[in-house]
Amino acid sequence: MTTEKKQFEEIIEEHLNRFEKQVELPFNEDLGQQMSFIRDGILDVEKYMTAPVKILWVLKEANSSNDEIGDMRPCLTSLHSNDGTDRIAPDWGHTWTPVAYTTYGIFEKMNWIDIPDIRGNAQEVLKHMPNIAHINVKKFAGKNKTNDKEMKIFIDQYKALIYEQIEIINPDVIIFGSTFKYFSDYFDCKEKIYEWPPVYQSQDKLLIDTYHPNGLRGYRITQQQYCDHIIDAVIQWMEKR
Repeated sequence: MTTEKKQFEEIIEEHLNRFEKQVELPFNEDLGQQMSFIRDGILDVEKYMTAPVKILWVLKEANSSNDEIGDMRPCLTSLHSNDGTDRIAPDWGHTWTPVAYTTYGIFEKMNWIDIPDIRGNAQEVLKHMPNIAHINVKKFAGKNKTNDKEMKIFIDQYKALIYEQIEIINPDVIIFGSTFKYFSDYFDCKEKIYEWPPVYQSQDKLLIDTYHPNGLRGYRITQQQYCDHIIDAVIQWMEKR
């Protein structure tokens, strides 16, 4: 495992270095500096490689108006609050609480109602986060609301590198948080197996076209409905494999 892990990490690092060199980062007038390239991908290579199912979350962009995030991976493995309470860090909670619940439910084969409350049990609920991978479509920070035009320009320009990143990660399950529209032509011969929110099977992969985990009220869906839809789809698919 050690040699295989090292080789895998080298492939990941080589791709990210190449991606960073090719991206034309904009100048942020408010900060008076060029925007930073934000790395992402597999949170913990060894845990991902040995996980019973390899899961990739595909979201839009990092929300960082001060451009303080250089790498999403260490951020997502340290979501536990450092204020002495057993909670998720407040700045990360809106997006990553549903992700943590869903990830925990998949690995523990448990629905939302039975999962410990992250408000007081964060250490337990977050324990499976290092098993997953996460990427943002756009590799530099945005603000509270995504600029769809900016997103489309980025993916059109760097589509090959984004697709290559997914191929390197090689997940079994890809959960798209309001990002499936950017990849609808990437997966051939996909078969819809759930109507709404749509779930597809494409060769040996499960594709879940769902909402962004932040702002579920705007989609008129509860956190329980959101998490259980994904948990049930993944567990049922795993049992059929």
